[in-house]
Amino acid sequence: MATRPLTCTRCGHQCGVAEDVESYSDHGPAVITETGTVQPQHPEQEHGHKHYPRPLRTRAYCLDETCGHQWTLRRRFDPTPA
Repeated sequence: MATRPLTCTRCGHQCGVAEDVESYSDHGPAVITETGTVQPQHPEQEHGHKHYPRPLRTRAYCLDETCGHQWTLRRRFDPTPA
């Protein structure tokens, strides 16, 4: 099957794909300041600062700004460019 653009089911314009993700950042050791705020102990250093996204939803969205239609993509999504 040949590749073809993903089109909007409402207006027919080409669509993009976005992954809504849940993630967290690890800021390393923490301290409590005099005001009671919790802050990283060494903000100038990257103590294991990591970002672990976990996909929650893959959605298609219309690239036509006047349309704005979007929906949950039911087809399998491969982020590798075609």
